[in-house]
Amino acid sequence: MDKVSTYQKTIFVKRADIDEFDHVNNVIYVKWVQDIAKEHWQISASQEIVNQYKWVVVNHNIFYKKPLKIHQKVFIKTQVFDNAKGALWGRMVWIYDDSEVLMAEANTQWCLVDAQSFKPRRITDEIKSVFLAYD
Repeated sequence: MDKVSTYQKTIFVKRADIDEFDHVNNVIYVKWVQDIAKEHWQISASQEIVNQYKWVVVNHNIFYKKPLKIHQKVFIKTQVFDNAKGALWGRMVWIYDDSEVLMAEANTQWCLVDAQSFKPRRITDEIKSVFLAYD
């Protein structure tokens, strides 16, 4: 697998994403943050590691800059940094419109857990190497 600290994808705002204020509902942003983190893990880690470990959200801090509307093209980018402590690891998520204007950003923290016991597991160099390339 490629060791990529960043991952991005493009989506389009759907009717189901829109709330009574005629813009993307805040709950949808949370879903996007969780979805891109999960996808990043699944495409970066080996199947063996994905089967052995899961990630559980500890904290999401989302800063909404500008509203997104129906049918807008959206670029979502995530990045992990070399800041793991114990079982916790932070990541950032940026959400842009099709003009590359920052619409929202999220600072999130995740806990690595054993896929069978759901107990926290220390983030080892093996897990770090899923995302980070070391010299």
